[in-house]
Amino acid sequence: MKSIGKFLQWSVVAAFIFVIVFWGNSYRYFIYALVCSSLLYFLFQKIILSKLGNGDGREVRYDANGKRVTMQGGKRIAFVVLLAAVYALIISVFSVSPSLERKEFTLTHPNWVATAPSFINFESKIHRGKTKYAYLNIEYRYTANGQLSLRKLDKAEKHYAFLPVMSQLRFEEIRTELLDRAKRKIADKECILFYNPQNPEQQMFFLSDDSFYPQGSWLYDILFVYLLLFLFIVIIAFLFRKDYNNRMKKSNSTIHYYHRTDYYENR
Repeated sequence: MKSIGKFLQWSVVAAFIFVIVFWGNSYRYFIYALVCSSLLYFLFQKIILSKLGNGDGREVRYDANGKRVTMQGGKRIAFVVLLAAVYALIISVFSVSPSLERKEFTLTHPNWVATAPSFINFESKIHRGKTKYAYLNIEYRYTANGQLSLRKLDKAEKHYAFLPVMSQLRFEEIRTELLDRAKRKIADKECILFYNPQNPEQQMFFLSDDSFYPQGSWLYDILFVYLLLFLFIVIIAFLFRKDYNNRMKKSNSTIHYYHRTDYYENR
């Protein structure tokens, strides 16, 4: 029964990792994270092992619940945590830098052909779901292998808002910001299209070459919430710390006097 439960737990973990790695992100980022975390683990292995063993050299320890934890299990957990942290950092960096994302794609797809598409139409709309953002739909022509083709690309670019969007006016503002941005990038000829010459239907479109554009990342949308949460935790910790210090001062300022009667009674 325990083996079945353990199998189900690992199955859920594997499914979660699969969704995080391959849904919305390139598998290459996970490979980069795997290589970087392996190097970091190798470089700081002594420090990690000393923390796991607590400096006493024991191979088997017990957690707060009395569960047996081996050094080998601790190593695996430490590596998984390191891998998750490095992977989160990598996808965060690539998501806020269109220029870095374009360079990475160029290096990893040397056989793909780059071309400048001719835009027929582009429009900006609003997504009003749980996550609110403006997005850009484009329609363009391009020449691949001597043939002229037409394609429409939905949500070619997204624009998130730092503060929660509450009014129709703010919706219109972020929609207009994205539309004006697209017009500038098209006029400056920053847009580029990569296609596979063996299969022209395989394409990758880049609207801009900005080094830093956080509004295009979903992290920008949740940053405000996390900042509020962090501020709330800091305030609570400060209040508890202040209350603890006041209690300690009050306790130290109170002097208790004890009168020994047994000494005088026995004399």
